Amino acid sequence: MDNSKQFYFKMSLILAVAFFIWIFGSSKKEFSALKAEKSPEWQPKTPAALTNFVPPAFVVFKDSENILPKRNWSAPFLELGAQAALAIKTDGSRVYYNKNIETRRSVASLTKLMTAVIVLENYNLDEIIEIPLSAIRREGVRGDLKPDELITVRSLLSIMLIDSSNDAAFALAKKRADFISLMNKKAKELGLANTHFSNSDGLDEPGNYSSALDIKKIFSYLVNTYPEAFEILKIKNMVVYSADGKIEHRLKNTNELLGKVDEVEVGKTGYTDEAGGSLILLTKNNIITVVLGSPDRFSESEKLIQWLKSAYIWEK
Repeated sequence: MDNSKQFYFKMSLILAVAFFIWIFGSSKKEFSALKAEKSPEWQPKTPAALTNFVPPAFVVFKDSENILPKRNWSAPFLELGAQAALAIKTDGSRVYYNKNIETRRSVASLTKLMTAVIVLENYNLDEIIEIPLSAIRREGVRGDLKPDELITVRSLLSIMLIDSSNDAAFALAKKRADFISLMNKKAKELGLANTHFSNSDGLDEPGNYSSALDIKKIFSYLVNTYPEAFEILKIKNMVVYSADGKIEHRLKNTNELLGKVDEVEVGKTGYTDEAGGSLILLTKNNIITVVLGSPDRFSESEKLIQWLKSAYIWEK
């Protein structure tokens, strides 16, 4: 290549490099301006923003020395034969024991807790009801009610809750055609996701079920809202009469732990072949226990209450 050609080649190369540098510089400025205009969050934080920035708190959930009761992990875990079981603070803020607590299952006469709620919210307790023959024929005769007997709602409520009378529950529900609908409406109001009723006494039917947690909610609502229900459930033995005073009904509480276990204040029993043994209890230290589908509802409930004493540290 002669000298003139070398000169032109070098000059062309220099001009090409200069043009490329000019183009790249302009594009970079335009891109930077566009980024600043459309995405201000991309810009570096100002010193003031950095000064005011507070990092999120990192929370560690663990037992606190100031919160009682604390779990005593040296205590062996309690194995129950019940299909579902629960021990929970009355306000629902602390669960101490749980086993299948949201599982839907037959709950037998614990159904009567909702029946009591509907009666107390819709009936005059002094109103007199005539006992229909269909109530007497209901499976699971208790309460010794007579056909065509005249008796107050208050007395029937006591017979149902103390003696767990299916006859009384059926007679109370028979007074209103929409009684079962009211039970299910109340279940929705209480936020019971695993509960549905098809009868008022708890006999085994496909559409009659609840769960340990939902039964606890019904029970809590009943005894906290209606002191008269709480007082009835405390009674071990009672005599009630027909409206004319001629028929006597001697009641014995089906809750065998009432008066036997010091911690127990009130409770309600249930049993059918399909549901097995069921029992809900309120203890004097504000704990509610529930066992469903238990081979021995009284023994297992007592075991659960006693286990809580060793499984948790209640005092400093």
